[in-house]
Amino acid sequence: MKLNWGKGIALVYTLFMIGVLIMVYIFMNQDVSLVTDDYYSKTLTYQKEIDKINRTNLLPENLLIKQNQDSILFTFPKMFASSSISGLIFFYRPSDQSKDFVLKINPDSRNTHTVPTKQLSNGLWKIKVEWSASDTSYYNEKVIMVN
Repeated sequence: MKLNWGKGIALVYTLFMIGVLIMVYIFMNQDVSLVTDDYYSKTLTYQKEIDKINRTNLLPENLLIKQNQDSILFTFPKMFASSSISGLIFFYRPSDQSKDFVLKINPDSRNTHTVPTKQLSNGLWKIKVEWSASDTSYYNEKVIMVN
């Protein structure tokens, strides 16, 4: 079989179209889940979050998030009474949105809150803590690796 210009151009166009169709199929089957479903409303309230971060940075003692062998320990500043501390801890799993969950902050008399890591699957977790004490709101973030 002799390959002439006409057959060569037709072969190139055919291979190109097959490649494009394969790429479209691959891209259409990718998971493109967002970090949050209501991302637009979150961007509108982002200035409030910036204000919380600035207030948190001005504290003489910050929230300490420490990962131990079998738990994550949240130690709130001693300047606040444990009864005045409230808020939420958000656990985000960047690779799997279905594993995200939220816990209510319930500090003990030493201003600590413990979360066992057995309920967390292995991998990267982003922890966001929105908390308030004495009617003032604060915000902390930390990325941890659970093994």
